[in-house]
This record gives sequence, structure tokens and C-alpha cells, in this order.
Amino acid sequence: MNEALQAAPPGDVPIVILDTNALLDWRVFKDPAAQPIADAILSGRMRWIACPSMEQEWHQVWPRSYLKAWLPDPMLTLTVFQHAEFVDEPPRGPYRCKDPDDQVFIDLALHVGARWLFSKDAALLKLARRARPHDLQIMSLQAFVAGQATLSAPEGNANSASA
Repeated sequence: MNEALQAAPPGDVPIVILDTNALLDWRVFKDPAAQPIADAILSGRMRWIACPSMEQEWHQVWPRSYLKAWLPDPMLTLTVFQHAEFVDEPPRGPYRCKDPDDQVFIDLALHVGARWLFSKDAALLKLARRARPHDLQIMSLQAFVAGQATLSAPEGNANSASA
């Protein structure tokens, strides 16, 4: 298990945002890199926050014909948002994403104080350095699992997740 997932003290459950690519990795492609995050969400060690527009985008994307080769399980894809905590649409944040469809992910992550925004989208990944002062790490699920995620512990201590 990733050390970053074990490092959160009780009562300080880290918030995560999953973009559509991360959800595809979890529910359609069944990428093993998604499993530690999925397990953490399902066990309550991470809180996945979403808003209605994210769910709408998901239901537009996963049924697309180019994804049929992966034989997505309709029950997995239709029920994934049952594991999310829903909040209202976020206000516009300080950073502009070059892809307007992905703006909501960075806005929500900053608005709710997420620790991680998981994405493979280049436009979101380009915002990673600017998001760090907000204690937000933007990275792919694969980078997280590879041990490149860090978790700021209370009192300024940092625990590094190693591979």
C-alpha cells in the first residue's frame, strides 16, 4: 500500500478529485494503478469529491464507441459516482485551464481543499506547479502509485511515498 495513504491521521481524511481520465482508468480500463486510490476511496481513507457537471461529463464519455473495445461493465460505469460526495458547482478559481472542459476539476480541487487531483490531461498537469502552494498535487494515478506523491504531515513534517 502507498505510504501516503497510511500517513493521514484519523479525522484528517484527504480529499481527492478524479477527472474523467482517472475514472476511465479505474472503471473502464481497469488499470492496476487505479486500485490503490479506489481502495482508499471505498475504505474511507480518501474522500472523493465531485460536482454534478463531472458526473454529466462521465455519462457522456464512457459509452463512446472507441471505448467499447475494453468492454466496460455498465454496472461499474453507471454506479461509480455512488462513491463520491457531491457538492455544488465550484466558483471560478484563480487558474485558467487551457481545456475549458477540465476547468471544473481545478476549480473544485482548489475550492474544497483537495490534496490530490488525479488526471492524465496535459492541460491540468501543466497547472501542477502553480497548485502546489495550495497544498494540491496534480498528477496521474500512475505517478502516485509509482511513489512520487508526497503528503504533508501535521507540524510541517513531510512523508514521502516510496515505490
